[in-house]
Amino acid sequence: MKPPVLEQIPLFAEPVRVSIAQHVLHTPAPVRSGPKRIDWFRVITEVLRGGHSIQSAADAIDVARTTLIGWKQGAEPRYSEGERLVLLWCQISGESRDKLPMVAAGDWWAYHAKA
Repeated sequence: MKPPVLEQIPLFAEPVRVSIAQHVLHTPAPVRSGPKRIDWFRVITEVLRGGHSIQSAADAIDVARTTLIGWKQGAEPRYSEGERLVLLWCQISGESRDKLPMVAAGDWWAYHAKA
């Protein structure tokens, strides 16, 4: 029985040309794993959709209205204030803490892609 003939690649062979469109269409999206943080934008949006105004939500967690707006725009709350907002979200949504909306810790674009 003859062994199979293996085709050799020439040392200086021309590279296979692939268009950018073909490359983009066939390249799988990177899987983002790693640390996550609370998606404050979604938490605040869900609180507001639950019937609170910006002012009433701010009053409920004892912060200034402008502070709550800043968190919605990407600032991070201090622990105690964030904890109060999480508790308010749990009351309004009826969900437990483990259902909090999360986002990848360094994923700025994913966070700000929501409008």
